[in-house]
Amino acid sequence: MKIDLHVHAKERSACSIASEKEHIESAIRFGLDGLVFTDHNRISSKEHIDELNKKYKPFRIYSGIEITIKDKGEDILVIGINDKILEEKDWSYEELYKYVKENNGFIALAHPYRYKDYVNVDIENYIPDAIEIHSTNIGKDDEQNIKNLAKRLNTRLITNSDGHDSKHVGIYHNDLDYTPEDDAELVEILKAGKYTCEPSSVRVKIFNEKVKKQEEIIRKLIKEGKDKKYYQETTGNWEGQFDRVAMGKSYEI
Repeated sequence: MKIDLHVHAKERSACSIASEKEHIESAIRFGLDGLVFTDHNRISSKEHIDELNKKYKPFRIYSGIEITIKDKGEDILVIGINDKILEEKDWSYEELYKYVKENNGFIALAHPYRYKDYVNVDIENYIPDAIEIHSTNIGKDDEQNIKNLAKRLNTRLITNSDGHDSKHVGIYHNDLDYTPEDDAELVEILKAGKYTCEPSSVRVKIFNEKVKKQEEIIRKLIKEGKDKKYYQETTGNWEGQFDRVAMGKSYEI
């Protein structure tokens, strides 16, 4: 089963430009078998997910959320738990970790090192089930640091799109050994490492060709003394791209 575990729909994530329908239909076109909507601090109800599964069968949708840790800036993926408390509470990482473990969910660190050279939560004592190593929001410059971190913590890696645009869904994905029947079985497969991390190499190449052109524009603007707000206003592109280049990093994936 080919699945993208990190996707944002505009119904719940203001930063997304694609609807659930657009993401799902795009995922099907790209050959995926399932996905997880992990919207920012918002979760889809079990009833809504059941409706989507019925509508798009045999394509599968599972429960997930991306939680930003208060005052820390780190983003954490939680998969396999469908509980409104996940979006209603201001979580510390330690509290969230314990809650996920007590409720048999899956917890992963999303896009580490994106804007800093350290992880701002205690993952040494609260080791996540996995760390995200590839997505449209993880630059190639951070790949080795992420591999080193996962090795030191003896934890797994996952790859996803972090898709906010339907043309990116599944650009990186995970190929499971078999199709899970429900959230609990998905968690079981992920924790057991019964999957491989896969890229869509052609799509990654196309993505990076576009990024190279954008980075040329950003470097030119930096020389001219322009800031990220100017970049966003004149190009319509995300400010985070400017920040990465200003740090001396590429956001090629």
